[in-house]
Amino acid sequence: MSLKHEKHMRSEIPDKTYLTKGWGYVAALALLPYAILKSLWAWGSTVGLTTKQAVQNVAGFGDTLKEGSAFLYTLYTIGIDFTAILAILASLFALALVASWGEKLPKWLLIILGWSVGVLTVLISFLTALQFLGVLPKGYTEGLAIWVYVVTYGGLFLWGVTVFIATLSFQHRIKNKQSLQKRYFRQ
Repeated sequence: MSLKHEKHMRSEIPDKTYLTKGWGYVAALALLPYAILKSLWAWGSTVGLTTKQAVQNVAGFGDTLKEGSAFLYTLYTIGIDFTAILAILASLFALALVASWGEKLPKWLLIILGWSVGVLTVLISFLTALQFLGVLPKGYTEGLAIWVYVVTYGGLFLWGVTVFIATLSFQHRIKNKQSLQKRYFRQ
């Protein structure tokens, strides 16, 4: 495609805030604080832990993993929390919705994953909010600083919402690009 045609294609994409690639970049950054926090805990840090019991729980997490998967235990012993890896993969998924390399992946797969994980994460965040409001029973929450919840569940909620919007934006960009290419090749 020529540069002139690329410029023409960009000008026909609606200039709507909810259709920008920025949402994918926000989603890519949303879970990184969580990944950092979980990695710090895997390395033995007690940041965000407010009671001795919470410190013992985090310190004993590796022993709990020893009884399960050898792979997860090995990762944890070298300071890698598996959920931190999942958060980084989620960030890469969000980037796939906005980066040019993401358009080379199966579009249907990105769209289905975008909508389904978006629904799931927003639902989990909503249920967590209901727990904090006392509508649903709470799990074990003692010993964690309040900002830990903001980092974990706030980041998850932000990621879910922005992945929704990034998926919508991806769909519109792909649709516009395909219709413009059809129009261009017909002429």
